Amino acid sequence: MKKSRDWFSTLAIIGGLLLVLYPTISNFLNLRNATRVIEQYSEAVDELTDDEAQQLMDAARTYNAKLAGLSGIPAAEGGWDAIDASTAAQLREEYMGLLDLTGTGVMGYITIPRLDETMPIYHTTEEKVLQVATGHIETSSLPVGGASTHAAISGHRGLPSAKLFTELDKMQLGDIFYVKVLKETFAYQVDQILTVLPEETEALAIEPRADYVTLVTCTPYAINSHRLLVRAHAIPYLPSMEGEVGVMGNPINLSWPHLALIAALILLAVVLAGMRLRQLERRDKDEFLEERGGAHAAPGKGEAHEHAGRHFK
Repeated sequence: MKKSRDWFSTLAIIGGLLLVLYPTISNFLNLRNATRVIEQYSEAVDELTDDEAQQLMDAARTYNAKLAGLSGIPAAEGGWDAIDASTAAQLREEYMGLLDLTGTGVMGYITIPRLDETMPIYHTTEEKVLQVATGHIETSSLPVGGASTHAAISGHRGLPSAKLFTELDKMQLGDIFYVKVLKETFAYQVDQILTVLPEETEALAIEPRADYVTLVTCTPYAINSHRLLVRAHAIPYLPSMEGEVGVMGNPINLSWPHLALIAALILLAVVLAGMRLRQLERRDKDEFLEERGGAHAAPGKGEAHEHAGRHFK
């Protein structure tokens, strides 16, 4: 019975550790997958000629110009003049085929030094995308820079399986992040942080001549009644920034309370293991003494029998 209790205690500690470590283990696996996706994307980009890459970029920028045109921005300011009723339907059909170099829906990746994160950017914000990476909000501009563009990139917050935009609320005015698409890298500096209701989308509108990227997630943490919008404007990408682009994040996805709980469980496991070891040592000692006691008792009996035999003779 005591042995069963010992096994139960051990299994309970192991189960507790696995439960607490699940976010880190899962985030590590998600990070490995993101690294593999970005490496495959980079390899596909390297195989493109400069002319091929420019053609793909030009198609994306034409798309953005038409999207700006739907907002009433003329060609002189980065929009599109030839807009008619069929333009919106045409853009929806074009969207999925643009910048999808590997056929997986990846259009590039984003590096956010403040969050210690590099994540693929996929087409759309479907749930299967947001469970593993960031998604491009398809009603916004493609993230290829240029006048009259406003790309919106969405990510989940608080997933136990992946960090993603969990710490987006740590972003500060002046922070810089990077977007890599094809052979070009774009740098953006945060200039506005807003909390709005889900239906309040005015802050995502395309503005004439502006070049914005907004990062979007749910807030407050675990309640998700509002949206956190972290907007940034384009700044020159400098050679000194190159070392920050594509740096993968730390896989540890644990808060201080979780780390404290892990430490407590490990300490408890060590204490229980020590107690169990002492119990085994005492048991072995007792068994040894019993064996020695039996060995001493046996000759005594023999001598008694021999004495009795001599007496009857």
